[in-house]
Amino acid sequence: SRWQVAAKLGGFLPGGGPGSAEATAVAVDDEATGEAKVNRSNVTGPLPVDCMLCHRNRGSGYSPFVWTEQIESENFAYAPTAALGIATVSGTMTRLKDDFDPQAADSSKSLPKVTYEPTRFRSDGKVFFDVVRKPDSNACYYCHTNSDADAVSGSRWLHDEDIHLRAGMVCADCHRNALSHETVRGFEGETHAAAASIASFSCQGCHMPNHNAKPQSSPGRLGAPEPEHRGLPPLHFDKLSCTACHSGSLPEATVGRQINSIAHRLGDHGVKRTGNEQPGIVGPVVIPAAQWHAGEGAVEDDEHTQDVAAAKLTPHRMMWPSFWGIVDSGKVQPLNPEAVYELVRRPLKVRREFTEELAEVKLSLSVRKELLGEERSRAKDEDRTDEEKQKIAAAESEARKAQVGERIAESLASIEKEYPDKQAVYISGGMGFVRDGESAIKPLPAEQLGSAADPYAWPMAHSVRPARQALGAEGCTQCHNTDALIFKAQVQPVGLLPDQETVAVPVHDLQQVDIERLAVWSSLFQGRSSFKIAGLIALGLTCLVTLSAFAVNLSSAWRRG
Repeated sequence: SRWQVAAKLGGFLPGGGPGSAEATAVAVDDEATGEAKVNRSNVTGPLPVDCMLCHRNRGSGYSPFVWTEQIESENFAYAPTAALGIATVSGTMTRLKDDFDPQAADSSKSLPKVTYEPTRFRSDGKVFFDVVRKPDSNACYYCHTNSDADAVSGSRWLHDEDIHLRAGMVCADCHRNALSHETVRGFEGETHAAAASIASFSCQGCHMPNHNAKPQSSPGRLGAPEPEHRGLPPLHFDKLSCTACHSGSLPEATVGRQINSIAHRLGDHGVKRTGNEQPGIVGPVVIPAAQWHAGEGAVEDDEHTQDVAAAKLTPHRMMWPSFWGIVDSGKVQPLNPEAVYELVRRPLKVRREFTEELAEVKLSLSVRKELLGEERSRAKDEDRTDEEKQKIAAAESEARKAQVGERIAESLASIEKEYPDKQAVYISGGMGFVRDGESAIKPLPAEQLGSAADPYAWPMAHSVRPARQALGAEGCTQCHNTDALIFKAQVQPVGLLPDQETVAVPVHDLQQVDIERLAVWSSLFQGRSSFKIAGLIALGLTCLVTLSAFAVNLSSAWRRG
């Protein structure tokens, strides 16, 4: 329901939208099987708009974390007050029943209590709102932070900011908006809802010359330099987006994990990050946008810039879905998470962290005695020898595999009991799993799985690297190479099941390119420099022979004359 969207994601929205009043709301289609729509707007009321989430000044006392915490507690009406720091709120609306009436005479006893901070009020009872017109980049980061996962493991100091930020720019310099709050996204071919001219806010529109541009859309905004692209054939601009060469981390043999401020709740207090948190997002993966946003196959060339841009290779972030479903008429149908939770919570025995809790195993004393003997069975892990630790680890791995198979199988059986004549399936890491007896699971055949486990991908633009770190800056063979990572890097699907072995996919498979043809083409570049030298020598010899022949003929003609 709309209300559920507001309750789950409202902490990263400035209010309104899905949390607005029912009368002005836009219905949200529910394609998932299972009746689990919840609407508690009669209890919480609408989610008010809070301009301060974006337009706050540093040091104003406003906390977006408090805003999110209050919304997760369903304290919609209290969130702006608490986030601004002028009061503290105790109690939550989550504990109130669905039929609770906040307008009833005795309702105040059950509602959250507000304690105002006197020092935030002036003598006349007014409060100062430290509002800024142009949002600071730190306000954007609360929702839009994306980082390589290894940045949380002590290597953050090795990573650079976006080149535009290092030059002193802020997010709102390019991602602008008027009072309509229709923010410019900045992709090539974008059209603005208010029909404003925004062509110069894309990479190409800002940096590349355009003699046909209107005055307000002329390139070179904010002192943007014009790139030389010395020696780069123009064909590259038809096949590659600007971000394909200039954005994201440099290619590695295996595409790395990334973390996101919303998906991974970056900034939560008291949470230690490892970089392996779910959901598992990887990137950058350079693939054609058309195949992932407009259906399979390439976009046909036409006069629309947006369609042409969609056919270009563009860096993406990618993740694999994980969900419970049923096979209905040969097609996997996802189940509503809230509906399936009641079916699987007992057999799954997971409270909060799916992967971690499902992986927890503890060997019994009898098993340890069998492995290590009577005397060493009670030894602490730090007191064990390397050989003993290996034995324990191997036994735990086997026990974990059996435990995962048993619990997932029991959960699937519980779903099948609720949906008779349907086969239950669990999707994770690009694979589907079904029951194999009472206490084991097996992969679902590919013809039944279909596209249900296919990854989702969305384009990325930041962080932009400096020109010297762009792909191709070291020469043609940085990409035109049989081992070029832009084509040969491996993408490892990330699943939720403990110790799940997923099948790596080479990037060129996702790009749907002819790798053999690409290898032949790349091999021609290995001797490209030598070929140029040989060509110049041949051209010089040809000119020399031509001049010699011309001189001989001219001499003969002179003598005859």
